[in-house]
Amino acid sequence: MAEILDLTALDKATASFKVALDEYAKDTSNEFVRDACIQRFEYCYDLAAKMIARYLSMAAANPSEVKEMSFQDKVREAYSQKLLQNSWDVWWVYRDNRNKTSHSYNLNVVLEIMQDIDSFYDEVAYLLHALQTKSKTQGAS
Repeated sequence: MAEILDLTALDKATASFKVALDEYAKDTSNEFVRDACIQRFEYCYDLAAKMIARYLSMAAANPSEVKEMSFQDKVREAYSQKLLQNSWDVWWVYRDNRNKTSHSYNLNVVLEIMQDIDSFYDEVAYLLHALQTKSKTQGAS
């Protein structure tokens, strides 16, 4: 893997997500902060999915095989490579939540998604750390 994976966007998005979550923890009735959490969840989810795909492609002997993989298989492969804390069963919930945020704005749905947001933050922070660690390891060789 000669290329270096640029993690700047994921790093900034994760930090921004954490700020929103910390503010929300101070006042869970603040709908503006809740909306910011949802928006940052969406952004981090999308970036995490892209970084998983990019890393797997860069690390693969045959990158075209990775492009043909379903997202479910990419998550399973990322989990097997210790990039993720959780496998598809948990990521399916995150994906479902992301799809729900795209198609409607319903307060009950938003509150349901908010229940999973902290665990998603932990997952994306873990992914970022794992990718940073692998980048340092591969950059040193």
